[in-house]
Amino acid sequence: MDLRRRLLAAIDEGMSCRAAAARFGVAPATAIRWRAQRRDTGSFAPKPQGGDTRSRRVEERRADILAIWETRKDISLAELRLARVGQWGENG
Repeated sequence: MDLRRRLLAAIDEGMSCRAAAARFGVAPATAIRWRAQRRDTGSFAPKPQGGDTRSRRVEERRADILAIWETRKDISLAELRLARVGQWGENG
């Protein structure tokens, strides 16, 4: 956050985004994005990165997946996937 704070302070003091980016060794687009983020949200804190992106889709089909598993508890993941594709289509 210190780099963001120093870069934005330089912009506030009248330096252009491109000049501030060159001074602090970041891409001009980065300086422009940080400035826009502060303007739009009032904060220049980094946005969260990573995290879970798949469990929501699994949870949406939880009951269906468990129903397939209940009928055949020794089913492999590959077989479960094939059963799922047959039931809901490729993107289901």
